[in-house]
Amino acid sequence: MKHIIFKYILLIFAVSFLSSCGDEYLDEKNPNEIAKDNYWRNLSETEKGLNSAYHTLNVPALVSIIEEAQRSDMAWPAYARPVPGTISEFYNQTYSNSTPAIASKWETNYLGIFRANQVIEGLNTIKGTVDDVEWTSQMAQARFLRGLFHWYLYSTFNNGSIIIRDYAPVTNEDFNKGLSPASEVLAFLREDLEYAYANLYAKGEYPNAYDVNRVTSGAAATVLGTTYLMELNYSKAMEYFTDVLNSGDYALEYDMAKLFTTAGEFNQESILEISYNNTLKPEANLWNGETVTNRLNQLTTGTVGANAPTWLAYKYKTEPMDILDDRNYYVNEDGVRLLRNVPLRCSAMMAVIEDGQTPYYLTKSVSEYSKFGANNWGIGWHKKFSNHDIVENENDLPYGTTQSGKNVTLNRLAEVMLMQAECLIKTGDGEGAMLLMNEIRKRWGLELIGESGSDVSHSYDENTYSLDELMEHLMYVEKPLEMSLEGHAIRFLDLKRWGIIKENFKKLSEQTYYATTYFYTNSEGKAASKWNSSVVKELPTTGVPQVIDFEYDIPYSNYNEALHSTFPIPLTEINANTNIN
Repeated sequence: MKHIIFKYILLIFAVSFLSSCGDEYLDEKNPNEIAKDNYWRNLSETEKGLNSAYHTLNVPALVSIIEEAQRSDMAWPAYARPVPGTISEFYNQTYSNSTPAIASKWETNYLGIFRANQVIEGLNTIKGTVDDVEWTSQMAQARFLRGLFHWYLYSTFNNGSIIIRDYAPVTNEDFNKGLSPASEVLAFLREDLEYAYANLYAKGEYPNAYDVNRVTSGAAATVLGTTYLMELNYSKAMEYFTDVLNSGDYALEYDMAKLFTTAGEFNQESILEISYNNTLKPEANLWNGETVTNRLNQLTTGTVGANAPTWLAYKYKTEPMDILDDRNYYVNEDGVRLLRNVPLRCSAMMAVIEDGQTPYYLTKSVSEYSKFGANNWGIGWHKKFSNHDIVENENDLPYGTTQSGKNVTLNRLAEVMLMQAECLIKTGDGEGAMLLMNEIRKRWGLELIGESGSDVSHSYDENTYSLDELMEHLMYVEKPLEMSLEGHAIRFLDLKRWGIIKENFKKLSEQTYYATTYFYTNSEGKAASKWNSSVVKELPTTGVPQVIDFEYDIPYSNYNEALHSTFPIPLTEINANTNIN
């Protein structure tokens, strides 16, 4: 669903918005006053301002995917093991109010809020003098963005006690606004999201050509439901999730060519997606985030960022497959029908050396990829942000590896299904939760959980699950494997809501894996091998395997609930704001 940002003309809109205000706009002490007097005159001008607010979504610091992955359990931070070549404050759980990335996230979200407030104030200026339907649509979009940005801040900073910015600041007093209680912040942002939910178009209903780039009522319902889930209000959360699930606007994507590929951008499962583009070289500074490209490809395939942790790669490749699903078989060069080396979910989301049936960077299979090794690159690569489907190397992108045009999905249907499943478990409906989880597992050709009963079309594990066991499966298998590295801090906020951050680090720190040499046949039909690139749980009886027992030792040792369960107010804000101390 193409709900965010004009893919090819957003940057032009953002630039034209600023340039139309003139150089004077950038130099005046009071840019808001200039904008009100000279700019917000019609819906065309407010739309350009709205595009600028949308453009904030392009700034990586807004959701901080890499940092949030590192501070949860989704990432090994850098090349080399057992000691990474680059120190990560987030993986090590040593970040503080002076950490630059924390300040960047704070400032970027408030930048988006500032832009949304400008549009809201501009729309209020022309209310009653323009087309009411379009006015309402723009107001709903602006308030959705303002509510969303407040939600991102609320859910990750200072236990929710942040600054409510309900208007664009003009005076020193406006800028020096104090913190509000978390309850007031939550009520405020929900009011924005409720307005958006009631007034946004549903998917496919926008009357102009830009429907694919705009937020919808389904996105508002998803975020609203999430706000209630985080507060453990399961019944209220289910109201919004049920609306999304029953809307008919979304469906699980079964086409493997459209799952985490360029061809699959804005597929039928997508609810909220950030659009990027590398067909034109951005003129804006690459390093300030104000471009229409991103570096997430580089940060998930290079020497620093979010390399795959061993536990996650192992989980992906060892999920049991549905032996009755024909998609799980292939025919080799000798005409023999064999079971795939790894499940489809693994093939779509994680590159592991055993995956000999899936092309990778336009080569025959992942097995021939060179960057595997237990003491250097690791034994898996996140695929969701890489351009493995369109280039032989990330350097082959039109403007290099640091400028990827691959979209970033913030919310999709599978996430809503899993959040609904959690609500059902917590309200006693294990069967309903299992049905939702199994629908997702069917998509991937995985063995279904529970008892088969009269279903002879799929294989099941034939286990009887209690509510606690279902929740355990959701927490440690279904949710992390389905939603890895997606959205806004999904994994960390899940672990926090479940109260298991420290416990989870302890479990991971106690795990031991063994890396062994992997033997395979390459695309030329020749025998090949890669030393210590395949991970197993049992100690091999031959060879000299490398022991992997060090991951998450430091996070477990350093994590302090009081210090690390929420980001602190950045020191930059404390120093600049006289009403925060």
